[in-house]
Amino acid sequence: MEDYIEITTNQGRLRGLILESEGISKTTYYSFQGIPYAKPPIGDLRFKDPQPFGKWNGVHDATMEGNDSLHKHIVFKNLLGDEDCLYLNVYTTEPGEEGGNKAVMVWIHGGGFSGGSGSTEIYGPDFLIEEDIVLVTINYRCGALGFLSLENSKLPGNVGLKDQILALQWVQDNITNFGGDPNNVTIFGESAGAASVHYHLLSPLSRGLFHKAIMQSGTSLAQWALQDKPREKAFLLARELGCKSQDPDTVLEFLRCVPAMDLLQAQESDALRTEKEKVQKFSLIFLPCVDKAGDSPFLPDYPRKMMERGEFTRVPLIIGANDKEGLLALALQEVNCEKLNSDLSLMVPLDLATTPDSEEELRLGKEILQFYTNTDSLSWDVVPQYVDYITDIGFAVAQEYTRQCFLNHQPGPVYTYMFTYTCQRAFSSLMIPMAYPEKAQQFSDCGASHADDLMHLFKTNMIQIPFIPPTADDQVFMGTFLKAWTTFAKTGNPNCEGLGISWRQDNTQNPHYMEIGKVWKPTDGILFPERIDFWNRIYKKYSYLY
Repeated sequence: MEDYIEITTNQGRLRGLILESEGISKTTYYSFQGIPYAKPPIGDLRFKDPQPFGKWNGVHDATMEGNDSLHKHIVFKNLLGDEDCLYLNVYTTEPGEEGGNKAVMVWIHGGGFSGGSGSTEIYGPDFLIEEDIVLVTINYRCGALGFLSLENSKLPGNVGLKDQILALQWVQDNITNFGGDPNNVTIFGESAGAASVHYHLLSPLSRGLFHKAIMQSGTSLAQWALQDKPREKAFLLARELGCKSQDPDTVLEFLRCVPAMDLLQAQESDALRTEKEKVQKFSLIFLPCVDKAGDSPFLPDYPRKMMERGEFTRVPLIIGANDKEGLLALALQEVNCEKLNSDLSLMVPLDLATTPDSEEELRLGKEILQFYTNTDSLSWDVVPQYVDYITDIGFAVAQEYTRQCFLNHQPGPVYTYMFTYTCQRAFSSLMIPMAYPEKAQQFSDCGASHADDLMHLFKTNMIQIPFIPPTADDQVFMGTFLKAWTTFAKTGNPNCEGLGISWRQDNTQNPHYMEIGKVWKPTDGILFPERIDFWNRIYKKYSYLY
C-alpha cells in the first residue's frame, strides 16, 4: 500500500507519494508528478507561447507522470506522447509549506529537441534525491510543435524553449513549498538539454531564473542544435502534408489544423533532410533558431556571435563532454560506408562556409577522412576513428569554442571535464551489441559514449532494457560523481568531501579539466588538443557559416 502526502502550492493543493529511494542509502522522499505548469498547448494555443496554467480547484492528483511530448522514441522508434505535455515533476526529502532552503536542481532532458521527456523512464530521482537537494524534471514541446518557425511575428519559433522558461518561472513561484530555495537554482541537462541550458544563458528572457548551470555533452554552438533556414523547413513540412502554398499565413493556418500525429509522422520524412543533415545532424530538423522577428525574442542573434560579444548570463558553470560521444550515434544510426565513400563531401561540417557539392568540399572531405583514419576510404576497420570524427563535429569542437568564449568574458568560475567512466550498465554497452551483434567486441570498453553519464545520476526504468543495479565499483564512482554535482548546486564549487583531489577552475592562460573516470584525474590542457588544432586550422581557412 502506498502512502500519500498533501501540500499547498500557489496553484492549489497537491497530492503526492511518500516513497523510498532505490539508490545507495535508501532515503524517504516525496514525489509530486504530472504537475501542470502551463495550459495544454492544443487547439488555438498550438505553436503559441505557453500560458500559465493558473489555479485548480480541490486537490490535484500528483501521483502519476503527465504526458510525454509527442515524439518518436529515440531508441525504439515507436510513436508516443501527447500534444498536451506541459507537466513537471518535483522530488524532495522535506516539503515545507513555511518555505525551504534546499538547493534546487532543474533537469532539462535531451532528445535532440525532437523528443524525450523528464519522466522516470530514464530520469528516476533515486540517486540524486539521496544528496539532499530538490530535483525538478520538466517536459517541453519538441519537434515541429516546439520548434517550427516561419521567421515572422506570428510564428518566430522557440516555443519549446519558452516552455522551459515558464517551468523555471513556476519553480521561482512554488519551490519553497517543496523545501527548495528559489534563490539557489541550478539548471542542468545533457545533449539537447545541455544546449537548452546554454540557450538560457544566452537568452535575455531567462535572466534571473537560475543561479548556476551544468552543461553535459552539448552547447548551442553544436551544428545539430541550431535550425538553419527555418521558414524553408516549415514550407517543406506543409508540402509533405499536402499544402503547397508559399504564403506564411496560409501555411500557419494549415499546420495549426493538421492532426498532431500527422505532424509527427511528416516531420520524420526524408524529404525534409539533405544527405549531409542525415549524416551530421542525426536527422534532427526542427530546432532552436534566431527569432528576432518576434516582439520579445528568445534568441536575438546567432549563438556564436552572442558568445563572441560576451552576451550571456554569468553564473558558476560546469561544462564537459564524454570521450567517445560518437558511439551512441553509431548505435542509433547505421554507418553507410559505401555512401560516404561515394561522396566524401558529406564529411564536411554543415557550419563551414564552403560551396555545397563542390570540388573544394570533396577535397576537404578527403583531407578530413585522411586525418582521422590515415586511409582514403571508410571501412569498418576504421569506424572507431570515425567515432572520433562524430565526437568532434558533433560535440568537442563546439564545446571548445564555447569554453573559450566563457573564459574570455566570465569572471565567475568555469569547471571543465571529460567523462571517461565505462561499465556494463552504460547505454553504449547495452545498445551497440543490439545494433551490431557481430561487431560489438570491436567497441567494447573503448570509451564513454554520449549519454553514458546519465545512469550514474539517474535510475533508469526502461521496460525494454531492465535496470541493472550498480556494482560495488559503480557505487564508489557514483558516490563521488553525485556528490560533486550536488555540491556544485549547493555552493557553486564541485570540490567536495570524498573527491580527494582538487578540481581547479579553468582559465585561458592555463587551461585545465578534470578527467572523470575510474580515477578522477586533474589534467592540464584542453580536450583532444591535436584534433581541436586540426579543426581550428580548417575553420580559420574556410570560416564559420553562422
